Parts: sequence; C-alpha cells; structure tokens
Amino acid sequence: MDKAELKRRLTNVRVSHRQVQVLKRELQAVERQRDRDVAELDEFAQAHKEAKPDASRRSLARELGVTHPVITAMIERAKKDAYPADSTPLVPVLSALQATEYVRSGAFGQVTGAMVAMSETDILLESGRHPKAFADGTSISAPNTLLRNAEGELLGVEECLAGYGGTGPSNSLRLLRDLGWAEEVAREVFHHPFVEFDIERGVVRSSPDTLHHCGGNLEFTGGHLVARLRRGRPWDPYNRAPANDPLRLRTWVDEILNQPERFPWAAGPRVARVYLNRDTAVGLQDRVRFRPGVRNSPFSVVIEQGELQLWCSAIYPSDWAELLSQEQLDVLAAADVYPAEAEPRGWLDRFLPRRRERPDYIDISADGTGALQHEPDGSQLDGETFEGA
Repeated sequence: MDKAELKRRLTNVRVSHRQVQVLKRELQAVERQRDRDVAELDEFAQAHKEAKPDASRRSLARELGVTHPVITAMIERAKKDAYPADSTPLVPVLSALQATEYVRSGAFGQVTGAMVAMSETDILLESGRHPKAFADGTSISAPNTLLRNAEGELLGVEECLAGYGGTGPSNSLRLLRDLGWAEEVAREVFHHPFVEFDIERGVVRSSPDTLHHCGGNLEFTGGHLVARLRRGRPWDPYNRAPANDPLRLRTWVDEILNQPERFPWAAGPRVARVYLNRDTAVGLQDRVRFRPGVRNSPFSVVIEQGELQLWCSAIYPSDWAELLSQEQLDVLAAADVYPAEAEPRGWLDRFLPRRRERPDYIDISADGTGALQHEPDGSQLDGETFEGA
C-alpha cells in the first residue's frame, strides 16, 4: 500500500471519528433535553395534583376584575365545551368564609334572600333548579344554605345548617349576620329545620319539620336521574316514613311524581318495568353485596317519569309458576301503575307479548304501549353512594 492510499484511508477514519463524535454530542443533547422535559412535565403534574380545585370565584374576581355574572358565563362556557350535551347552569358552592368575602367584594351583587335547611333535599327541591345544577360528576349533592341575589342567581354555602343547637346553625348565624340580617332574625336558624329569609322582610317561611322526606340519594348518569330505593336503613334519622312504605316510594310519588308542575324534570307519562330475569337486571345491582343493617333485595322494578327513574328493590317470585312476586306488585301499587283491586294475572296478561314464553321483563304503562325512555344501566353508578331511601 503506497503512502497516498494510506493517507487517504487515515483521513477517512478521522472524518468518520469526527462524525461519530458529533452524533454522540447531538444524542447527548437530545437526551438532556428529554430529561428536562420529563422533569418539567412531572413538576407540572405534581403542581396540578396538589392545586386546590375549590378556589373561590371571589379570588377569580380579584385577579380578573370581573363580576359574578361574567365569571359564571366563563365557567358555563368551559362547562359547555367539556359537556356539550348538557347546558344546565351549575350552582357554585363555597365555604362560609369564601361566600362572605365573595359577597363583600361585590362580585355576587346584592344578596336579597337565603334558604337554610337541615336537609339537603329541601334545598334541592325548593331551589326551583334542575337537580343537575347541583351535580358533582354523577353525584347530586345540594348545600344546606342557598343565597339569592337581585338577579335570581344562586350561591351555595357549605356547613351552614338549621334546626338544632350546634355548629352548623352557629355557622349559619354568623353568615347571615355578616350578610346584613339582624341577630334576632338570624337566630331563627336554631329553631326550625327549614327557614327562608328575605333581606328586607326577615323570615318569610319556616317549618317545624323538614319539607321533603324522600331523601337526597339522586345520581345523574348522563341521560337521566336515578334514585335507588331499598328496604333497610332509612335515610330519615327520625324514621318518619309511613310503616306501609318501606321503600319510601309513596313519598317520592306524592312529593315529586305527582307534582310535575313544580318539578318539570319529572314531568311525563309514568312507566314501569318489572324484571323477570335476574341476568337481564344484573346491571342494576349493587357492587357491594353485603351492607350491615340493610336488606339487600335485588332491584327488580324501575319506575320512570320524565328524566327521573326510581329503582326499587323487590324479591323475585319464589314459586316458578308465579309471574310477579308480591313485593313487585306492592311496588307497582305504591307507584299507582297497578290497579290493586284487579286480579294480577288477568291484569298483567295484556302487557305480555303474544307468545307465551316468559319474557325478560314487562313494560307497564297507562295505554299498554309505553316503554322506558332511558335504558337503566348501573355501570355509571357507584353502589356505595346509596345507603337507603
């Protein structure tokens, strides 16, 4: 090999070595940038995880210099982007301190009224709003105090209750005093389980008892509202439901289903579905099978009216020759979809298909042709949410 060829080869080796070194440095730079990006992403994720989601709208107003209606519109626009199928305005809920500061900032406007209750259900039903306005995910949970401004906008307040001598009503007393009510007027929160105040007239309505006894165990699955009614531990601590209404179904019927003009979200034809096949109804059942003090009858009857479904627990027939069990018939009678004076077999025959095989379920309606508008599906509901109604 002559010297020229050797020189050429050495030159090529040096060039290749420099190229390798350049590539190594570029690779190391890319790896360092990757590590920085990963670290920044981890820092952002940690900060996002630890951020408090309950920052008050008052703080938003301070930073942005805007008022309650503007903030509400911003939140609703964001909500509409996240949930375009549902435009129900949400009711914001703050702590007592946050609510006081928020009102004093002027962002909420002039407070004209307040409702304070021992039972969240009273606030939910007396607010005049769709239950979805109090939704947190799929859960429906109203606060115990609701403030109203001159424009009719609502603001919920946590941990402010009524009807007993304790911390909750004491919180309500301080809140009402801070918002402009006289001491002697605000003290009514200790004496009544439900009190409605007006800023000028004082107490405009009060009750010696809670107004509604059907319980507040509502869920929103995305297409309809669901309450699961089971025998067992009552929702009402004073157990004021009638002895012949172990599911409180009659209470739901009297207080909500029979008053569609007050609750338009429960307006419409009343339809029932009675399941005859356990496998077909498996989606309705609790994930948690055992509950101390609760009789875990399967949910086998669904009552629907408007956007509301009541899932009722009732055992299946023990005799294979029976079509429905007595518990299932009792549920239908309590919901006024079964003429109790009629003989069950003859009355139910008209809802059965012409073929005589046993169907998976029976849909029952006033004209015999109606069916559920919303297919029951328990996959979106957390069985541990419900402790009985």
